[in-house]
Amino acid sequence: MSVNGRLDTTKKVMTHLSVGNQRQQDAYRVLHESGLLFMLSAHAAYPAGTVPIDVDLPDSDLDILCYSEDLNAFQVEMARQLEGIAVNGRTEWTYENHVLNQKAYVTCKLSLGLWPIEIFAQATPVYQQHAYLHMQVEWSLLQLWGEAGHREIRRLKQSGWKTEPAFAHVLGLEGDPYIAMRDLASLQEPELWDFARSRVTFK
Repeated sequence: MSVNGRLDTTKKVMTHLSVGNQRQQDAYRVLHESGLLFMLSAHAAYPAGTVPIDVDLPDSDLDILCYSEDLNAFQVEMARQLEGIAVNGRTEWTYENHVLNQKAYVTCKLSLGLWPIEIFAQATPVYQQHAYLHMQVEWSLLQLWGEAGHREIRRLKQSGWKTEPAFAHVLGLEGDPYIAMRDLASLQEPELWDFARSRVTFK
């Protein structure tokens, strides 16, 4: 792990990536040199997912969370801007209903360098989005568990587990793993760590 402490702002995540492992530094370079985060800055763009917390696999993408009250306008604006930086000028947009909280969202997939990028936008502030909350909890847990935790989560992911189910499995959580992990975000870090210490299933 390259940086201790919270990864609760875009600046902190980018600093973390810039001094991280080779893949993290490459992700930083691609995001910085492409100007993608600058293009999305009006939408509170935040790099999320498995790459910042170092449990990514070779085919993992870079996730960018965004906030927009008008998703149709966001899609039109971003489609125009992103075609200038995407590999071969290709972007792929989908419009779906979020199955957990019934709030609409849009996603855009594109490639920058060798990196697949997925932009996710919702009319919910980024710091309230589930993916943001999941990452805060997961990063805190990994700081508690250290390299052993990273190895266990990677082992599960290499076996086909998705990220949130893998963490929920390690903690012995029941029910929907995405909701269970989101609910842990309501705990202060000392409470989260006490809870995790009592339930960890790996050594």
